[in-house]
Amino acid sequence: MRKQVKVAVIGAGGIANSVHLPSLAEIKDCKIVAICDLVEEKAKRAAEKYGIPKTYVLMEEMLKKEEIDGIFCLVQPDLLYRVAYDCLSADKDIFMEKPAGLNSYQAESLARRSASLGKLIQVGMNRRYVPLVQYVFERMKKATTINQVDGCFIKHTDIASIWHYTDAFSCDIVHAADLVRYLAGAEVSDAASVIARNNSPVDNSWSCIMRFENGVTGTLRGNYQTAARIHNFEIHGAEASAYINLGFPGTKGCDATIIYASGANIYSQAAAGASVSNIEHIDGIKLCNGNDSLYSHYGYKQEDQAFIDYLKNNMKPICLIDDAAKSMRLVELLVENRINA
Repeated sequence: MRKQVKVAVIGAGGIANSVHLPSLAEIKDCKIVAICDLVEEKAKRAAEKYGIPKTYVLMEEMLKKEEIDGIFCLVQPDLLYRVAYDCLSADKDIFMEKPAGLNSYQAESLARRSASLGKLIQVGMNRRYVPLVQYVFERMKKATTINQVDGCFIKHTDIASIWHYTDAFSCDIVHAADLVRYLAGAEVSDAASVIARNNSPVDNSWSCIMRFENGVTGTLRGNYQTAARIHNFEIHGAEASAYINLGFPGTKGCDATIIYASGANIYSQAAAGASVSNIEHIDGIKLCNGNDSLYSHYGYKQEDQAFIDYLKNNMKPICLIDDAAKSMRLVELLVENRINA
């Protein structure tokens, strides 16, 4: 087992600087040996801030010159496929930010390339790694048989003016679709959506329903014409229901409530009065030792640590490329089976 792994970073933009570089700087068994960006000044700024010894503009030059155990591919979505493919071809294990390409074809192509070369691709579906989500999911699996999962990811953004390289549903809302699928614990068997264009020339609202092969049903709501960013999930079973807040105005966006059934039939509050249930409140930031930095409690540091753990001792992460490809296929299926509002 390696004592310390050497990694390189490709892409010195917003997501690298806001969550991945701070996370990697805190992981003791990881050393960033080089960073690459087409804009040289961005690479140099990041290198100076995080003590990275080498900077590159050309990825190919870095791959030839540096001894690297793994690579973090943190470029924009329309560039991810080529960067990931070339890093695989250079015989490197890689972590790639979501989405897993621009469509399921690219994701499945990367999965085939990964398998043929025997190299790993971890995909940055960070919601799976949020300690709060993992805690609640484990509690729910012990408390009840899950029969329903609901996801919501809504915002206030004019996506037609800022989202140019692909649609926001497959590139952004895929976060929520992936977590619904993960929490459901099976692959989708049926899916459909009502899709709208609210004050926009492009799709910007999705109301989706799903049925999974294990009988779990699911819903997903995405909308870019709402008052604020709201991101939440519900997990239901006969013995317990969980409500996970990953984003709501006025909160830190990292808390949950689990309601455990009282055992009494609950039908009408008006007729029988309010029931009394056992309620558990969970502070997701306390689960991370009180660290309220976004990267610490929102799954980013945890997914980065998972990649380092794989490089050190071959512990496989929970979202590999073949799994992420299934989430890409899910969002495509939801759009294919559409009703226009």
